[in-house]
Amino acid sequence: MLNSTFTGISCNWSSHCSAAVTPPRCCGKCWRRFLIAWTCNLSNAIKIGVSACLAGHRVRYDGKDQRNPLIEHELAPRFELVPICPEVGAGMAVPRHPIQIMQGRAGVRVCEVDHHAHDVTQQLRCYAQRVIAELGSELSGFVFKSRSPNCGIDDTPWFDEDGLQQLSVGAGLFAGMLMEQFPQLPVVDEWRLEQPQLCRDFIRRVREYGRE
Repeated sequence: MLNSTFTGISCNWSSHCSAAVTPPRCCGKCWRRFLIAWTCNLSNAIKIGVSACLAGHRVRYDGKDQRNPLIEHELAPRFELVPICPEVGAGMAVPRHPIQIMQGRAGVRVCEVDHHAHDVTQQLRCYAQRVIAELGSELSGFVFKSRSPNCGIDDTPWFDEDGLQQLSVGAGLFAGMLMEQFPQLPVVDEWRLEQPQLCRDFIRRVREYGRE
């Protein structure tokens, strides 16, 4: 089981470590050797972050998930997954009111869709800064949820200061901050991952980044 320090989320896929070995059926000394080897293997595994909803965790605003089977079948056997939900990590409830990015005279804000007075920008920024500082250098890639106000790579809707008219699309708050801090970090979202060539390319780039 892989525990995320930042979300309290556990990864349910026992196959996340590709080099797992069968426990020995013998004496205590062999068990100790096995545990030491297994622990060392985990510590040396290439880690990638993944939006927790894509890993099957019910952390979305509506209490649902967006489980993506490619993460389980293509990525979990190769890499150690670190599930992260910026909103839950920042202390927001499940379920909760949906949020959106708004841009206006006051700058960029993240507010509840139906309650613009409830501004969660600073709450989310503080969480993102802490996670990026403590975990960013350990990651060799990240799989983001598309169009998310926190996790979109380049297709998150940005609205005007009244939250009514969409002005453009861009990165979500957390994804944007992570990519700014680590511009060479391989990133992908779930719809790109569903394209075989892009999936293979992401796996290759993660491995190369992990060896640097």
